[in-house]
Amino acid sequence: MRPSYRAARIAKFAVVPAALVASALAISHVSYSAFNATTSNSGNTWISGTLKLTTDAGDDTALFNASNISPGDAGSKCITVSSTATTASRLKFYATGFNRGTKKLGDRINLTVTGGSFPGAVPINGACSGFNSDPGPALTTASLTTFAAASKDYSSGADSFLLPAGKSRSYKIDWTFVSAGTSIDDNPYQGDSAAVGFTWEAQPES
Repeated sequence: MRPSYRAARIAKFAVVPAALVASALAISHVSYSAFNATTSNSGNTWISGTLKLTTDAGDDTALFNASNISPGDAGSKCITVSSTATTASRLKFYATGFNRGTKKLGDRINLTVTGGSFPGAVPINGACSGFNSDPGPALTTASLTTFAAASKDYSSGADSFLLPAGKSRSYKIDWTFVSAGTSIDDNPYQGDSAAVGFTWEAQPES
């Protein structure tokens, strides 16, 4: 059955609004994509700091070479640890390469380590002239054997000093061959040797 003329007109013009809507959507889409705006923050970088320590005694250089010692003998040396870092660090020291001795001489060598500073130039050759010790007790007062057992790595190290970038920290190290009490008690330690290394380590301050 064919539609009436009036119905045909209605159907014909009803298509026009739909076509206009589709056209408008297309124009709207094209117009929107023609606009653009951006902003950026380029060149972001992360540069790590550096940690480096030196001593005035030189790396892997012994402070003490005491020989032919007997009970009652003693000695002292000073050492300055310097930071050439670009960041602050937490400085500690601990024992490495400990050798107690076959006759346990390490039990009789008493060690006292004191932190401090020099008001002026650091003396050469481990001298302690002008050394100013920190207030309070020494950092370590123990036999070599006890010190080596208590401070054997960074986590158990002594001092825990906040060392600013580019600064230094000085230490006075005193040792004493402590008598066991009598000649009879001391005689077993004749002809023995004990050894220990001192390691200073810095890690970034958290």
